Amino acid sequence: MYGLMALQAHYDVIVLNPNDNFVDLKMENEWKGLLTQNIGSSSLKMVQAENFFSLQQPLQYIPKRCSNTPEEHMTEGKDVAFIVHGYGGLVFMDLLVRRKWEVMNKVYAVALIDSEHHVGHQLGSDVQLLAWIKHHCREWVTSPKPLDKPATTVLRKEFPMVSAGTEKHNLAPSSSLQSIFKYFKKALKAKTTINYSRVPIVTRSCTKRKQSA
Repeated sequence: MYGLMALQAHYDVIVLNPNDNFVDLKMENEWKGLLTQNIGSSSLKMVQAENFFSLQQPLQYIPKRCSNTPEEHMTEGKDVAFIVHGYGGLVFMDLLVRRKWEVMNKVYAVALIDSEHHVGHQLGSDVQLLAWIKHHCREWVTSPKPLDKPATTVLRKEFPMVSAGTEKHNLAPSSSLQSIFKYFKKALKAKTTINYSRVPIVTRSCTKRKQSA
């Protein structure tokens, strides 16, 4: 649904699923394809999973080709807008911390949906990052309030938070769909080019103060 609407609005779309990094060996077709590439048995990983319909038993999984951890699974681009749901919010904040300058220069808007991020733990007291998310992020949270009504809480007020128009986590993306694309359209139209740099910019006032000193 999001992809179709994005394409209709002339966006280029990259769908990321950073939570899905392993293949169940019972999926024979994909498993046979992996075997033809001579993947060694050393890459196999044993994962214990509880089966509620029988006794516990080990399940074998193999890492997917060209896949990494959720935090390493993100991407680059220019004039990028992110839609992140649940754990995706935590992954995005991790990307922002690790690739600070690239993200700040390339991403113009981030729509978080019922996100699991934690600004205090992930961004710390970085003034630049805190200022950036305040102006570039908005979160749609599960709430009994109507769609887009303010829903900022005392504990989380780092950037605007509005109602997703539903109290169900799994319905929040579809419920907030139209609102998010309106937000993107408005953010892109209002976008100003600011080149964030590691080197502080020297102003005339700074130069005068140095000379007078």
